[in-house]
Amino acid sequence: MDDNNTFSGGRPTGTQSRKAKLRRLLAGLATLLLVLSALLVFALRDRLSSERLRETFGQGAENTIQSEPYTYEVGTGQVFAVAGNGFAVASSSALEYLDRDGRALYKQLVSYSQPAVFASASGALFCDLGTENLVWLDAEGKPRSLSPAGEVLTASMNARGYVALVTAEAGYKAKVTVYDATAKARYEWWSGSGYVLAARVSPDCRVLAALCAEESGGTLHLFRLDSETELASAAFPGELPFDLDFLGNDSLCAVGQTGMSFLGLDGSLRERFDFGDYYLMDYEFGESFAACYVSAYRGGGGGFLETFSPAGELLAVKEQERDILSLSASGRSLLAMSGGGWTVYSPELNVQRASASLLTARRALLRADGSILLLGAYAAERVR
Repeated sequence: MDDNNTFSGGRPTGTQSRKAKLRRLLAGLATLLLVLSALLVFALRDRLSSERLRETFGQGAENTIQSEPYTYEVGTGQVFAVAGNGFAVASSSALEYLDRDGRALYKQLVSYSQPAVFASASGALFCDLGTENLVWLDAEGKPRSLSPAGEVLTASMNARGYVALVTAEAGYKAKVTVYDATAKARYEWWSGSGYVLAARVSPDCRVLAALCAEESGGTLHLFRLDSETELASAAFPGELPFDLDFLGNDSLCAVGQTGMSFLGLDGSLRERFDFGDYYLMDYEFGESFAACYVSAYRGGGGGFLETFSPAGELLAVKEQERDILSLSASGRSLLAMSGGGWTVYSPELNVQRASASLLTARRALLRADGSILLLGAYAAERVR
């Protein structure tokens, strides 16, 4: 295929007056600084709040007792992901895939420098970013055969098991390969002028979205999986979104340090929400909605939880007296956890259920069956 990354998209028009000021402030930033900033924030997404920055996984924890459910190995760089009604855990020392009852379906001891896990109801994909180390499991925990041709830079997995794998490629900034749920390659795209920060396959498995860092800022490229011709593109002059996801088959949300952008499959900007003087602390993508938690202070001290429709319409805002430490979405529900308890909301932030007990968990996951996992360094507690 040709280097589709040479296509240019229409420049989005601003929807708030702050954009002009933002462009002036960012105009002098070099592309390298933009790239490094985006990669750092994306890599530390689960540690955006000050309380999580102070955490050190594994200190004071005992070794895993393998006979007990919901236990796993302790390791640095610990990351988690919901996999249907099960969940996956990756760390510097182990890869583990547990079923809905917390029993291990798969375990492998490893030595990873930058562990990552991407999962859905169709299974889990474990990677050591910056290397060719990769393990792909199906929903039953059985390994699939896949050997990446280059170092893995990032990846994603949609609900139907389609994987977008971003790897290093000689002579290019990156290569994106789309695999179906059987690990068969369905699409390839070589990026010649932009570093790929995130890549996603639409829920209906028809469209690939690739978010890149280019000289002028961020650029979104869209492709249909049955055509080599670029479907559309969109530019983000003077800013660099670092992550994105589909909010349905025909809408996307791109998130960066300064705001969230909502786009259609034709690359048009539907709405833009600027964070203004607030700092992004966490964000989450649900089924047909997006959520973010922003605070006036990097050091925490409360803030605002906000949700948006696929078109970028503000659905609801709820002030938070305590810092939100974790956001997790499943279907049309959003879980927010703080040190003082957890709350499950609708996309309109109506409370569905809540607990005000003191929590020592470091993160919480909302699963497809509605149950909640409160995650510690070496064990999880299931809450109905």
